[in-house]
This record gives sequence, C-alpha cells and structure tokens, in this order.
Amino acid sequence: MSSPSSPGALLEAHDLTRSFSVSQGLFEGRRILHAVNGVSLSIAKGEVLCIVGESGCGKSTLARMLLGLLPPSAGAIAFGGEDVRRLGRLGMARRVQPVFQDPYSSLNPRRTVASIVALPLAVQGIGSSAERRKRALDILDKVGLPKRFADRYPRELSGGQRQRVAIARALILNPDVVICDEPTSALDVSVQSQILNLLGDLRRELGLTYVFISHNLVVVEHIATRVAVMYLGRIVELTGTATLFRAPRHPYTRALLASVLTPEPRAGIPDTGLGLAFPDPLDPPPGCPFHPRCPSRMPHCATVTPPLRQDESGLVACHLYEPRTAAPTVVA
Repeated sequence: MSSPSSPGALLEAHDLTRSFSVSQGLFEGRRILHAVNGVSLSIAKGEVLCIVGESGCGKSTLARMLLGLLPPSAGAIAFGGEDVRRLGRLGMARRVQPVFQDPYSSLNPRRTVASIVALPLAVQGIGSSAERRKRALDILDKVGLPKRFADRYPRELSGGQRQRVAIARALILNPDVVICDEPTSALDVSVQSQILNLLGDLRRELGLTYVFISHNLVVVEHIATRVAVMYLGRIVELTGTATLFRAPRHPYTRALLASVLTPEPRAGIPDTGLGLAFPDPLDPPPGCPFHPRCPSRMPHCATVTPPLRQDESGLVACHLYEPRTAAPTVVA
C-alpha cells in the first residue's frame, strides 16, 4: 500500500488496526470485529483533516486511538516523528486533546465551569490553584464565555455554551492537535455554525491542527482542507476538499455526496443507489468491501482487495484506477 506519510507530518498513523471480540449469544461463541483495518494517515501542522463515512465505519474508533484512549491491536502512532508510546499518556495529552460529540455527557455535572476547564492543568501539575483559575478565565474568554460563567454548573448552560466549555478545556494545555468527534451533531442547527466559526477562528489564531470526525458533508466542505473517506474500517479515498467535492472518484464517495439533501423543495429524497441494507462488519465481503453495493463493480472486485494507491489526485482504493484497467462493466 502506498503510504500517505510525509517527512513533515505532525501526527501519523501507520497501518492501524483495532479488533474486538464480539459475543454472538450464549450458543454462538464469539467473532472478531475489525473496526479499523490497516489505516495509515499523515496529518500536517495547521491542516484540518476530516474523516467521513457511514455509522459503524470506524471513524470514532480511529479517533480514540489517535487520542491514546484506545490501544491499537496492531500498527503505530507517531507524534512529530516520535512513537507516542515513548511520550506516555500525560505527554500525549499535552499535545493532543479531544472535543467530544455530546456536551451534555462530556462535562462533569458536579464541577463548576472554571474547575472543569482548569482540570487538565491540575492533572499535569501546572501552576497553583489561583494560576490555574486565571488561565481558565482567559481561555473561557477566548471561546466567547464571559467571566460570569466561571462559577456556574453545566446544567445552567445551553448546549452551545457547554460545547464552548469543552473547547476551552481542550485548549487549556495549548495542544498542537485537537480531535473533534462530531462536535456539532448534538447542537441545534442555529448553534452549529457558531461553533464551526469559533473552531475556524481558533485554528487561525492559535495555529491549531484539527482531526475532524463527521458524517455531515456540508460541515466537512466548510471546514476541511483534506478529506479521508472510510468504509468498513478502511480508507477508500483521501484527497483535498475541493478535489473531492468537485470530482469524487471512489464509487462510495460519489454515493455519499449524492446523499446530501438540497434546499430545492421539489428535489425529494436523493437516491444514492446503495440500498437500505448496511454491510455487516462482522461478516465483511471478500475482495473489495464495497463491491456488493457498487454500480461499477468488475468480476475481480469480488476476490481482490484493491490497495490504497497514490496518484496526482490523492489516494484511492478502487480497481477502476489501477494502471491499464479496462473500462468497467456495470453490473445490474
């Protein structure tokens, strides 16, 4: 497989795999679920890499491994060229921080806003109590929450305000990378754009790098510099945002883009051509994992897994783009 790594990468993943043993019931035994299957990524300083795909494709599992919250079954993660296992959990936490999906469950309801935001400093043993509070107030102001919120509890805040607290907590250690796992999906539509604009402003002001997990392609187009498309635990396409939205190449990417609702009232519900049944991650098909749903599949797609290949447009795992491949025969 062509590696997407580069010498100037800030955060890298090399052939990451994460498997789980899943019970099938009292008499059925256990089976292995490959949630992430051989994923390699290279994330440069200052970029926003968005990872997209259907529910269950492995996006959040990959994010948890990049955060150090879940050890990979195989593969390695490097930060600035150094294996993260040498950094340790505290060292990694100073460099990579999360913003989770649900601001209602990611904040301790028994702590005040200021103590929630200052907690990473306390864990790292940084500063006195007074110094930590001052830094918490400063970062709260930066995310748009005045000092009067410092001594409130999460239950007294709106969803958007809670997510601002979560962002402040992530930034208090001045990390290099922030991994955002669906950070706006639990918010009202009117608040989502405010949070996205805040994240964009903070990125420019603080020189942040984002890994952004999302299923909302409208959000992805707004915030991403590059996009990685996942299907059944694998990356099937990775390229620049403008290239992906202008000329998607993998049939699955084209289907995802076709699924985006438009504001045209007469357009109706878009037909992606993928059918109603999702693939079973416990029983993935042989060959290309997408071939049972692919309108452009060829006979060897059912037996040969396409490698992730690099070309002038980016990375793509599809037999359609192999050198000297004949024109595809559409299978009904």
